[in-house]
Amino acid sequence: MKMNRISLLSLLTLAVLFSCARLPQQIVEVPEERSGFTVVRVEGRYGAASGFFVAPDKIATNIHVIAHPGPVFIKSPDKKTIWTVEGVTAFDVRNDLAVLKISGEGTPSRLGDSDAVRVGDTIITTGYPDGRYRSADGVIHRVRKGNKWLQMEIKLSGGSSGSPVRDSKGHVIGIVSAIEIPYSYAIPSNALRKLIDGSKSPESLTAWRKRKRIRAYIYSVRGQRRYNLNQYDDAVVDFDKAIKLYPQKADAYYNRGLAKFRLGDLQAVNGNVEEARRFYAAGIEDCTEAIKLNPEDTYAYHNRAGGKFRLGQSKANQADVAKVERYYQGAIHDWTQVISLNSELADPYNNRGIAKATLGESKIAQGAITDAQALYVEAIRDCTQAIRLNPRYAEPYINRGYARFRLGKTKADQGDTVGAADLYAAAVEDCTQAIRLEPESAYAYGNRGVAKAALGNAEGAIADFDAALRINPNYAEVYYDRGRAKERLGQKEAAKADFEKAKALDPNVGK
Repeated sequence: MKMNRISLLSLLTLAVLFSCARLPQQIVEVPEERSGFTVVRVEGRYGAASGFFVAPDKIATNIHVIAHPGPVFIKSPDKKTIWTVEGVTAFDVRNDLAVLKISGEGTPSRLGDSDAVRVGDTIITTGYPDGRYRSADGVIHRVRKGNKWLQMEIKLSGGSSGSPVRDSKGHVIGIVSAIEIPYSYAIPSNALRKLIDGSKSPESLTAWRKRKRIRAYIYSVRGQRRYNLNQYDDAVVDFDKAIKLYPQKADAYYNRGLAKFRLGDLQAVNGNVEEARRFYAAGIEDCTEAIKLNPEDTYAYHNRAGGKFRLGQSKANQADVAKVERYYQGAIHDWTQVISLNSELADPYNNRGIAKATLGESKIAQGAITDAQALYVEAIRDCTQAIRLNPRYAEPYINRGYARFRLGKTKADQGDTVGAADLYAAAVEDCTQAIRLEPESAYAYGNRGVAKAALGNAEGAIADFDAALRINPNYAEVYYDRGRAKERLGQKEAAKADFEKAKALDPNVGK
C-alpha cells in the first residue's frame, strides 16, 4: 500500500496563508458623537469603506477604495453630512494610499511615529466593517522588514480598508489596507506623513484614474477577482494589461504566474502534460521577474516554489531523475527563502516539509535509503514547526503523518519492525488529529487507513477507506488501497471490484 500525501497547498493570489492562534478580540459599536467626524464612510463602486481626516479638508484612504469608475461620496457616521470629493492631492501606489481634497471640513487625526511601533503594542481601529461604524482592538504582531507595514492580530472584515489604526495614546500609527486570516495589515503612518507633506493641487478623480499606474492597478485588482472566480484565462489577460501599463508592478507578475499554474493544473487533470509543463514554466518565469523587481517579496518566492514543485511532479515519471530533483530542491530553496523573510508563517514550513518528503521518494527509487530517511526526518521537523505556529491547521498533521509513514516503511524494510510500528502509530495519531480539525478530509481518512493497514488492522483500514470514498467517490488510490485490505481478509471478489474501479478511474494507480 502507498500512503497518499495531500495535494500541494492552495497558493493565495495576494498572500500566503498566515497562521497563528488568534488572541481574544472585541468589536464594539462606537457612539457617533465621539468621532467628531474624524473617521468617515467612503462609498464607491464596490460599497462602503473607511477613511479619516488628516487635515481639515483632506481625507486619507486606500487607492483600491476609490480607483474604480463611478462617483465617490464621503459621509459622516450618521450619514447626515456628505462631502464631495474635489480631487486627489497625493497618492502612493506601492502603499495603496491616497489623500483626497474634499469640500467642507472635519476634525483631523494626530499622526504618530510608526517607526516607534513595537511588537505587542495594543491598537484600536475605527471604521466601517460590513458597513457598520465600529471599533476593534488587537495587538501588533510584526513589522515587515521591507515596507514596514504593520502585521496585526485583530478581527477585521470588509469595509475596514482605510480605517485609522491608533496606539494607546490615540495617535494614528497605521492605515488598514489588507485583511487576511488571522492577520490584517496596515500601511505605516510615516508613509502617510510623507505623502501629506508632498501634497499638490487636487487632480480630479476622472483625470487621476486615467494615469497609467492607476489603470494598471485597476486591471490587477480585476485580475485578482477573476482569479478568485476561477476565470484564469481572463485573469491572465488583465494581468497582461497591468504589466503593459506599469512594467514594475511586481504583484501583477506573480499573480499572473499563479493564474498560469492553475491553467497548468487544469491541463494536467485532462492529461495534457506537456501543455501543463509549459504553463508551469511560464508561471515560474513570471515569479522570477517579480523577485527581480522586489527581492524581499515573500509572495513571489512562495508562488514560484509552488510552480517548481508542480513541474517536479509533472516530470516525476521521466528518466531524468536529476532534473526532477532539481525542481524539488528549487521549491525547497524558495520556501526556505520565504521562511528567512518571515519565520512566523506556517505555510512555507508545511510546503517545504512535503517537498522534502517528495524528494525522499525520489531517493528511495534510486536506492539512496539514508538520504531519504534524512529528508523524511527534516520533513517531520518542518511540519511540526507548522503545527506549532498554527495548531488548528489540519494539513501539516496529514503531511507529518505521511512523512512518518514513509520513514516507518524504510525502517520496516531494514528489519526494524518496532521502530516502524511506532512511526505508523504516530501517523495514525496525526491523521486522527487532522480529522478532528477537518472532518471532511478524504486525505486524512485515506492516509490513516493506510497506516492502520501497515499496523495489521485491516478492518479499521477499510472503515477509513469507506469514509474517504464517502467524501470523494472518485479517489482512485483509496479504491486500490481498500482492495488490498480486503485481499488480506480473504474477500477476493470485493477486492477485485475495488481494483477494477481504481483502474477505471486511473490506469496508473498501484504502479
